[in-house]
Order: sequence, then C-alpha cells, then structure tokens
Amino acid sequence: MSNFTQRVLTALVGAVLVVGAVWLGGWVFAGLIACVAVAAQFELYGLVRAGGSEPLVGPGLVLGSCATLWPIVPGAPLVLVVGIVALLVAVLYLRRTTPLLDAAGTAFGVLYPALLASSLLVLRLSEASGLAEIDRFWLTTAVLFSIWGADSFAYLAGRAFGRTPLFTRVSPKKTWEGAAGGAVGAFVLVAAFKVWALGDAISWVDVGVIALASGVLGPFGDLAESHFKRSVGVKDSATWLPGHGGLLDRIDATLVAVPLIVVYFHLTRGLL
Repeated sequence: MSNFTQRVLTALVGAVLVVGAVWLGGWVFAGLIACVAVAAQFELYGLVRAGGSEPLVGPGLVLGSCATLWPIVPGAPLVLVVGIVALLVAVLYLRRTTPLLDAAGTAFGVLYPALLASSLLVLRLSEASGLAEIDRFWLTTAVLFSIWGADSFAYLAGRAFGRTPLFTRVSPKKTWEGAAGGAVGAFVLVAAFKVWALGDAISWVDVGVIALASGVLGPFGDLAESHFKRSVGVKDSATWLPGHGGLLDRIDATLVAVPLIVVYFHLTRGLL
C-alpha cells in the first residue's frame, strides 16, 4: 500500500470517528478528545526526552487529563493546581541532574497539547454561547473541516503559486501564497456549512474569523511542532497513524486554531 493510500484511508477513518463523536457529544466526545490529547502529550514527552530531559510522564499525563477535561469536570482545575504544586515538591525530592528542565518539560506537556485541546470541549459542549445543540454540532464540525481542508488547499495553492516563504528556517516549502490558499479554502468550507446547516447561527464575520484562524494562524502550530521535532532530530512525533506519523503531527494546527476561535466566540458571545 502506497504512502498516499495509507494517508487517505487513515484520514477517512479518523474523520468518521471524530465526526461521529462530535455528533454524540457529551462524554463520548470528551473521552475521545481526552484520549487524543493524552496520547499527543505522551508523544511530546518523547520529544522532550530526545532533547535530553526526563519529564515526569505519569504525573504529567494525569494533570494533562485534568487540563483537557476541565470544562466538564468541576473539580479538575483544583486538582490541576494541587498537582502542579505536587510536581514542584516531587522535583525537589527526586535525584535528578536537570530538575528545572524536567519540571518545565512536564508542565509544558500539560499546557500543550492537553490544555489547548480542552478548547474543543468548550466549543462543542458549552451552552453559554446560546447556540442550540444541533448548531454546536455543526459549528464544531465546520471548524474541524475548515482546519483539515485548509491544509489541503494550502498544499495545492503552494504548489501552484508559492513564491514567498512563510518561515524558511523551519519549513522552506511553506509559503504565504499557500497560507492564503488555505484561508480561502477554509472560508469556502465554513461558508458552505453556514448556508447549508448553520444559517443565522453564525454571521459572515464569524465565517471570516474561523477561516483566518484555520487557514493562516493554524499553520503556525504546524510550524512550531516541526521546529520542536527538528531541534531534537526527530521526523515524526510517533508512528501510530499509517502515513501520518503521530497524533501530535495531526492536531498541531488544531491546537492553535480552535483555542483562538474559542477566544473569539467568548469575546463576542460569552462562550466560557
């Protein structure tokens, strides 16, 4: 099976699973996001270890679960605070040669990807937005499709029109023309969802902001993760997904785009 075929099949299976979980909502969706976030956090700790530090993986993953699930678990923020304090005490007593880097690497994994992934739960499950249940389903689906679609549109636009490097030091092949193509593609996708399913639930300004976050800002998450991998000499964060690498490789843009979209909807609709 060719690498392209593997990528397509993995993407199709993943999309069906994710959209199905978005439709079911509640703990099904929360459980899926928590599993993905913790797995991606485990992959990040692998990169941290490749860089010469030794994160506290077990405690870090427990705190990461709390960070991801805080929107639906009332006591999660308290556990998170107590856990961070416990982490400091643990590093104090453990005999480690790089305690600062170990603690910093562990805490960073709690923030990225775990805490950022919680924005998906806010977007799908928060009733504070005033959106109906079905509208939250369509909005979350539209955002995810805009991020996935932006990547493909950016690739095609970059190959056809790419001239101006976006960030040469990290990824010489990414261009501003590709990013623009990604934003246009994301806008078309979200606009289709608005016309077809969301209607007046979101405005055209909302469509533009989602497209900007998905097509222009989201790729910086991809660049950041690529920079982390290059710095420790790693090609993929893992090899779990045929043709794609690891989960962190697949959600790096999502971890930037969705939190920014949630911040926007919080400022305009009081989402949090």
